[in-house]
Amino acid sequence: MNSPINNILFITGEVSGDLHASYLVKALKKINPKLTFHAIGSQKLREAGVVTIDDLTKRSTIGFLEAFRHIPKFILLKNKIVKMLKARKFDLLICVDYQGFNMLIAAEAKKLGIPIVYYIPPQEWVWGSEKGMQKVVGTVDKVVAIFQEEYDCYKKYTDNVRYFGHPLIEIIKENLAQITKPIEVKEKLISVFPGSRKQEIKFTFPQMIKIMQELLALDPDYNFVVNLPNDYYEKEIRTGLWNVAPNIPIHYHKTYPVLLESKFALLTSGTICLEAAILLKPHVVLYKFGFLSYKIIKRVMKKFKFNNYSLTNIVAGKEVVKEYLQNFTSREVAQYIHQVITNNTLQEQVVADLERVKEKLQVKDNNNILDSVAHYILE
Repeated sequence: MNSPINNILFITGEVSGDLHASYLVKALKKINPKLTFHAIGSQKLREAGVVTIDDLTKRSTIGFLEAFRHIPKFILLKNKIVKMLKARKFDLLICVDYQGFNMLIAAEAKKLGIPIVYYIPPQEWVWGSEKGMQKVVGTVDKVVAIFQEEYDCYKKYTDNVRYFGHPLIEIIKENLAQITKPIEVKEKLISVFPGSRKQEIKFTFPQMIKIMQELLALDPDYNFVVNLPNDYYEKEIRTGLWNVAPNIPIHYHKTYPVLLESKFALLTSGTICLEAAILLKPHVVLYKFGFLSYKIIKRVMKKFKFNNYSLTNIVAGKEVVKEYLQNFTSREVAQYIHQVITNNTLQEQVVADLERVKEKLQVKDNNNILDSVAHYILE
């Protein structure tokens, strides 16, 4: 990366990747305010002043069969990006998570000699895939890991990998500093995070509705609050909530205040698990797929390196929060949540475990994670 970098292209595909990329843009601008940015991204990147070419978060899926219908759109977008790369519109490509699509674009950028950084690289460390890691390091110029074990695995195959700590530590700290009004925990409040993917709304959210109904049967004084990353599925969410109570509030982009004021969190899998862990909020994680997709996933999961699936438990190295995969009853989930909320000893144990998870996400003496990432990218 000896030639000057002026124009940077980010590619994200998930709401979480959009969040991470937006904070990295801010850190890069601090080093060089003259940098220009374009992205395949969404709201957070636009708020950071980035020109977005397309938004893949609307097509974000979980499962295999569900993704097929988006393939023609992905092909068209890939061709569009390659055309822009060939026209030399960008000096640097930064891939953020979203392995399948990003590795295709990275391969094209490599052919053209465009420098590539993978920020939040493919989770080959989770799958234990030596071939996968070799492919990543053979394609990109730099890798920025966000977990210690992830760094250790990639380090076996390249010297061009760095780990500065998990960026959510810094992102959450910055957001908490901006909260002006004191937030108090409401003892009977449970926050609900249905997710951002269509399949989560279709398969997992109905289970959340049933769990909320079961909780009210255990204690009519329970209250709920829902947080959404966008309004793509607002209609479906509101319709579902009417089966519980007509006045359940829905917030948008208020992840941290909502988590802070709630006693417990009901989550789908993903970045939200780590956000809840960092804020020391007890939670459960739900997984629900379409029938055929789950059949395929069960086969793929045989290669999974860990006994647990949520990021909270993977980082902890054990089950510190309950995970419910596919075949579970709403009653058993509700009973566990009620048990944690009403049992102070159990609650304190969960919080203590989350404290250790948070510690594992930090690098000692590094309080400027994003600045460190930005300098490494541009050096």
